Formats: sequence, C-alpha cells, structure tokens
Amino acid sequence: MRLTTKLILVNMVIVTLAVAITSCFIFAGIRSEIERQAGVSQERILKSFWKLLGSKGKEMRAVNGKLMAGNYLLNGNYELPDTVKEMYGGTATVFLGDTRISTNVLKPDGSRAVDTKLSGPAADAVLKEGRPYRGEAMILGAPYLTAYDPIRNARGEVIGALYVGVNKGDYFAAYDSLRSSVVAMTVAVALVFSLITWVLVRRTLSPIIGEVSGITDRIHHHAGAIAVSLDQQSGFANQLSSSVVEISSTMEEFSSTAVQIAQHSQSVVERADKTLDDSKNGAAEVENLTFKVNDISQNIQANLGEIVELGRKSKEITKVMEIINNIANQTKLIAFNAALEAASAGEAGKRFGVVAVEIRRLADSVVESTAEIEGKITEILDSVNRLVMSSEKSSQLIQEGQEYASHTVMMLIESVDGVEETTNAARQISLSTQQQQIASSQVVVALKEIEQGVRFSSNSVHEAGSVTRDLAVLAEQLRGVVQALNPGGGKGKKQAEAGLA
Repeated sequence: MRLTTKLILVNMVIVTLAVAITSCFIFAGIRSEIERQAGVSQERILKSFWKLLGSKGKEMRAVNGKLMAGNYLLNGNYELPDTVKEMYGGTATVFLGDTRISTNVLKPDGSRAVDTKLSGPAADAVLKEGRPYRGEAMILGAPYLTAYDPIRNARGEVIGALYVGVNKGDYFAAYDSLRSSVVAMTVAVALVFSLITWVLVRRTLSPIIGEVSGITDRIHHHAGAIAVSLDQQSGFANQLSSSVVEISSTMEEFSSTAVQIAQHSQSVVERADKTLDDSKNGAAEVENLTFKVNDISQNIQANLGEIVELGRKSKEITKVMEIINNIANQTKLIAFNAALEAASAGEAGKRFGVVAVEIRRLADSVVESTAEIEGKITEILDSVNRLVMSSEKSSQLIQEGQEYASHTVMMLIESVDGVEETTNAARQISLSTQQQQIASSQVVVALKEIEQGVRFSSNSVHEAGSVTRDLAVLAEQLRGVVQALNPGGGKGKKQAEAGLA
C-alpha cells in the first residue's frame, strides 16, 4: 500500500474516532441533562396539579365508586387535567384505584381514555406499596416519561393516584434529529480531513511546513482574539447573573404576595358560599312563613263564617223566644179565665183554681226567663258583631302581611340570584388567582434555573478562556518547532501574514 494511501486512511480513522468519541460523550451528557430536565419539569407540573386539586377540597375520599375532593366530584370532570395541559402541555390523569376517571390522555379514535387501567411498575409502586413512582411507563402502548403520586384519604389509605407525563418520542425528537445531524457531520468532517490530508501529502515537505507555520500564526492570532472575546462574555455573564438574581428576588416577593391573594380569595369564596346558603335558607323560611300566613288567613275566614252563622242562629233564637213569650202570655190569659171559672164554681172549683194559679205563676216565670235569655242573646249578638269587625280587621292585616311577605320572597329570590352570581364570580377570581400564583411560582423556579445556567455558562466561559490561552501557548511552541524544522521560514511567515491580511 502506498504511503499516501496509508496517511489518508490513518487520518480518516483518527479523525472519525475522535469526532465519534467526542460526540458520544457530548450526547451522553445532553441525554442525561434532558432526562434531568424532564424529571424536574414533571415534578413541577405534578406539584401544580396537586395545588389545583387542593383548591377544590383538602380531604380526598372515595364514596360509592366516586372520588371526591371535598365536595368536588372528579369522576368524568376534565377541568383539572385540561387546565394542566393548557398551562404546561403533556398529559395528566386522576385515578380511582387503578382506573382512570379524569384524564386528557386520548385513545387512537380521539376519545378520552377513561375507565382504562393502570398497570406495570407504576401500579405496583403507587397502589400496592403506596410510594411515588418516577420513570418511564407504557401508556396505551406508547413510552412516556412519567410521575405518579398516591392519593390518600383522611385515614392514610391509598385510594387512587395522580399522574403527569409527556410522550418520550416528542420529548427526544430534537435530540434524535441533532444526533442524526452530528453523525452526518462526523462523516463529512472525516471526508474533508481526508481530502486535506491528500492535498497535504501531495505537496513537498517544505511547502507543508511553510503552510503549517502560517496556520500556526493565524491560530495564535485568533486564539488571542478569542481570549479577549471570552473575557468580554465573562463580564457580560456576570452582569446577567446579577440581573437574574435581582429579578428572582422580585418574583419571589411577587409569588409570596400571590399566595396571600390566593388564600384571601379562597376565604372570599367560602364566605360567599355561606352567604348564598344563608340567603337560600332565609328565602325558604320567608316562603314557609307566607304559607303559614295563608293558612292563618284561611282559618280566620272560616272562623268569620262560623261567627256570622252563629249571629244568624242567635237571631233565630230571638224569634223563637218571641214565640215562647206569646205562648206564655196566652197561657197567662187562659189561667186567668180558668181562675174566674173556678171561683164561680164554688167549692168544686177550688182545686181547679189552684192549678190555674200555678199555671199562671209558671207562665210568669217563663216570661221572666225568656226576657233574661233575650238579654243574654243581645249580649251575644253584640259580642258577635264586635268579633266580626275584629276578624275582618285581622283578615285585612293578614292580607297586607301576605302581600309584604310575597314581596319579601321576591326580593330574597332576586338577592339569592345576585349572591349566586357573586359567588360564581368569586370562584372564577379564586381560580384565576391560584393559576396566577402557580404561574409565578413556575417563573421563580425558571429564573433560578436560568441563574444556574448563567453561572454554568460563566464557568464554561472561564474554562474556555483558560483553554484558549493554553492553545495560544501551544501555537507559539508549535511555531518555534516549525521554524526550527524550516530554516528558510520566511516563505511560511509571509504566507501567514498574507493570510492574516
């Protein structure tokens, strides 16, 4: 094999291996960082999911196949998973036992994957062992980067699970694309360096050394320029780090204020709910009062009719008493005539005369009794008339009370509608405030990550500056070696100066 061919092959192998090994280390680091960032992102999203769930109710309980957060029903309710997706993307699910009851995970036909089951290592860790699970899991046949937490009731029993995750293929799409590009670039670099090696080998040693000398000078010059640029970038990175720290402090204060606002808005919602319940109870009580007043009015009307009927019958009794008085007067007249007849009869009529006297005395007694009864009946009629007038007045007052009660019921119903609208508005404000608080917390976390990134970048700039300075020293040493190998180095120097120009 010719020497030229050997040099080209050796150069291709060396360059390819160097680029491949470097790329492997770089991509291993990138993949590790992507997985770390995915874990941090899932923890942040899961924490936000818990906060949204906690805003609906602190106590979790399973009742008759239904999962409740306080009084908030989760079965078939997709508000929370959809809110998580709108804020962060990805998928979110609430499990009752091992069954999905609320999710934004979609089946191939586009429907939600409710009533599907949780299985595999995640189910064993969360439902059987009662511990969180972080890692890769298969969801509807696709690999996902996931985070699961157990849901416990007030007794600490595991009754379900809370999940967030992202499709692994979507998350690593850019990584796979970059890897393909780097592989293609590795092949291209190997071919380019092979071509360069072929060109260099085709030339004589002296021109090569001259070229190397010129390239060395250019490397030395550019290394100095790079070092200056890196020093400027280092200063800018330090300024950026200080600015990010100030912004982080401001956002932390804003986040703290948002937490207080969220707490107060939740208190407003609770008070609005209590006011709404009290208003509804008040309206119901007033309505019951109206019904009672109606019953009383009907009873008074019935009593009034009975009283009027009593007055009528009392008047009929008076007529009867007049008839009795007439009979008594006639009886007295008959008794008087009988007494006259007994007196004229002499001794034989004495007994009949005694009977006539007794009959007359009885008639007088009847007249006196009827007179007394008529007086009592007159008093009864007067009392009945007064009672009728009083009952009519009471009926009128009760009717007015009915009108006022009906008006009050209408006002309370309108008030209940207004309070209900206010309560709904307060709930919306509370939810928006909680979302704002969660978003501000995420901004604080993101700013801290940016701060760490800026510090890492600053350290990297310092390291790159150190490497560049070392490169400049090595270039200077290489230039000395080249000059020692090429006593007539003027040509190379001129070429280097021409290249710099």
